[in-house]
Amino acid sequence: MNNKNRYRIKLLIFFIVIFTTKLYAKTESGSVIQLNDSSSQIHITTHFDYFLDTTSKYAIDEIASSNFEDHFRRVTDPHVLFDYLDSHIWLRITINNNQSIHNHSWYLESWGFDIKNITFYFPRPDGTFEPSTAGFERPFNERNVKHKNFNYFLDLRPSETKTYFLKVKRSYNQEFSFHLRTNEKFLSHSLNEYFLLGIYYGVLVIILTFNLYLFYRLRDTLYLYFPCLIIACIWFSLGRDGLGFQYLWPNSPWVNKLNNEKVIELIIILATLLFSERYIQKYTKNKNVMKLTVWAIMLKLLLFVNQLFIFELNYIHYIVITIIILLVPFSLGLYSLIKAKIYSWSYVFAYLCLFLVIVYSYSRSIQLFDNPVLNWYFVYPVIFAEMILFSFSIFNQLKFLQNQFLEANAEKTIALEKNNQLTQELNSKLKEKVRARTEKIEKMAADLAQKNVELQTTNVKLQELNSQVTQLNNYLQENNEKLRSSVEEVTKDLALMKGLGFDDFKNVFPDKDTCLKFLSELKWKDKYHCKKCEYNKFTEGPNHGKRCRNCNYYESPTVDTLFHKLKFPIEKAFYILYLSNRKDVDLTLNELSEILELRRETCWAFKNKISQAMEKVGHNTDLNGWETLALVHLE
Repeated sequence: MNNKNRYRIKLLIFFIVIFTTKLYAKTESGSVIQLNDSSSQIHITTHFDYFLDTTSKYAIDEIASSNFEDHFRRVTDPHVLFDYLDSHIWLRITINNNQSIHNHSWYLESWGFDIKNITFYFPRPDGTFEPSTAGFERPFNERNVKHKNFNYFLDLRPSETKTYFLKVKRSYNQEFSFHLRTNEKFLSHSLNEYFLLGIYYGVLVIILTFNLYLFYRLRDTLYLYFPCLIIACIWFSLGRDGLGFQYLWPNSPWVNKLNNEKVIELIIILATLLFSERYIQKYTKNKNVMKLTVWAIMLKLLLFVNQLFIFELNYIHYIVITIIILLVPFSLGLYSLIKAKIYSWSYVFAYLCLFLVIVYSYSRSIQLFDNPVLNWYFVYPVIFAEMILFSFSIFNQLKFLQNQFLEANAEKTIALEKNNQLTQELNSKLKEKVRARTEKIEKMAADLAQKNVELQTTNVKLQELNSQVTQLNNYLQENNEKLRSSVEEVTKDLALMKGLGFDDFKNVFPDKDTCLKFLSELKWKDKYHCKKCEYNKFTEGPNHGKRCRNCNYYESPTVDTLFHKLKFPIEKAFYILYLSNRKDVDLTLNELSEILELRRETCWAFKNKISQAMEKVGHNTDLNGWETLALVHLE
């Protein structure tokens, strides 16, 4: 065989291979779903053809053209593609309605609330397509069918064949689940799903209400942390199944992103740590559990901030660290319970459920079931079991506290009985003492009555003696008048006698208070009149002064006297004045300064002041006492 023939054979084989590949590709990408009378729902995820649009430059007109048909490939895995999260995926499905029933309507349902963006292209009669865009990043009210999943009416009549396109953008390598359902099957499926979710949320709300009531009645933070945990789980579930987006925040799609940023998981873990710590402390006081709980909360917050803003860990590492953070205070708390001989299995299993929820929620690669819906909703019964088990733990704790209360009441009753017995014994003794005391008092009363009679007799005699004493007092007053006049004469004589020494004089005027009192009595011996307003009523003030009741002016005993503005002790000034009025005492200034312990100039100045006072009033030392000079005012 020559080279020319060989070349022709090779070229023929090449064209055969190319033709076969194109024919195979066309056959693979051109699959058609047949609807017959026995069909009511069909799982069609792997019946789609897909095209990866890495440049996002193609429009629906280009995608739907016959020239683009060979670019599609058959979907062989529910994930369609791994990676390429920033690229759009075009999905194509062709459906042929072979049903003879004309009253069936068909819906395409794309299950999975967290599809980032999905656009359904419905074929028009003129060959164009009508888009319908939805997704968890878009407002809920943009959807034609107001349902938490993505549902599209196909408008496919018997004997009709139509091709539909979807443009999808994901947020992670999620597993898709597409279904074809009749209107009746769609309603039945939706009602069942909403019914089961209603039971789930209803039970959680009942548990939440009961614990809020316990918090209202008992004012214990344990029954506040648990409602926080329940609310976080409800929020987590509402964000996971799409009911929250449908009913609570339809016009705020940013809440969906918040729900996916591990915020809810953070709240669940923090509430669980606080609830667990308080739960342990109700049984046994362990400060180490409290310290580890505080450290666990701080570490979890740091891990949360690191995941969002610093360095995002691989989800396996993140889950392992999170479980360790939870496990350390939980292990110590469980050890404390066992040490106190308290075995709360519901508490342990509830914590295991929490670990399972964390692992399963953030490990999207785990697929326990073939059905993606079951895989997605698997956390719901686990959360449900967790809440029920934690509730059982609270009930067991309430029973434990009630038993402690009953034991305390029993001990209190025994103590009260002993107390009552002692009280009765004391009452008996007290009654006996009261009776004896009463007899004694009655006897004393009889004695007092007798003595009262004697006292009355004595009073009569005293009245007689009183009249006699009155007569004697009158007689004494007459004699006192005579004595007073005699004393004045004796005083004048004493004034001429030898003076007293300073020590003897100090016995008469020992201190400042005595001098001020003497000066006050001397100054106001006749009657008080206010210097400011001439009012004659006063109240006693400090240092024997007097304060006017009308103008509140306070007057010191030294004002307008020889001792006004005195710079040395007044009792020493009294003695200098006393000596100045004595003829028989002639002390030099040096002697006077030494006796009084004053400076010579001070003694001289005050003696000079006394001399001025004598000249002012014409004082006669033979006839006048030294005290008359005290009231002389020189200024």
